[in-house]
Amino acid sequence: MSEQYRLVFASLDEGLEQTEVAHALQQKLKLSPKQAQAFFTGRSIFAPSDKAKALKQAKVLASLGIRTRLQSMQSTANGTANTASAAARDEQILAALDYITSSLIRLEERLDDMDNRLNDQLQQNSSNEVNDDFAVDLSLDEELELAPQPSRKRWPLFTLIALIVLLLGVLALAFIYPELLTF
Repeated sequence: MSEQYRLVFASLDEGLEQTEVAHALQQKLKLSPKQAQAFFTGRSIFAPSDKAKALKQAKVLASLGIRTRLQSMQSTANGTANTASAAARDEQILAALDYITSSLIRLEERLDDMDNRLNDQLQQNSSNEVNDDFAVDLSLDEELELAPQPSRKRWPLFTLIALIVLLLGVLALAFIYPELLTF
């Protein structure tokens, strides 16, 4: 397997401004402005490739006034892997923090809403000349069903009661007529 190289930004030709070169880079390679600016901060815009292809890419960038240097991927593999994993970990942490923050904001909004409703209810009760200082309407949104639900499994209970009555009857007969149960 041949050695892989990537192009890293080195400098601009004299007399060129970064914004002009970034615009030309966007037009020539059809990049987003974010990708073009990232190239100037040290990120590569091309995938790692063999030396011949990397030199061709360097010629294209040189035609735009960008000086680059070739960087071997073997020398940067360890540093890049550590940086990439750290960046991915940092991104996951930031996403988790963002989720937690938004959840806390929603909870705070709900608590404020509940507090406002409670204050409104207390003000209504005090304006209605209610003597009870702690009177708060605790009505539910749903109606309560006061009728008990019919139990579907009553037969085990009735069977158990019948068995107990039968055993008590046998016990009573044993006390009254002890000679009947002698074998």
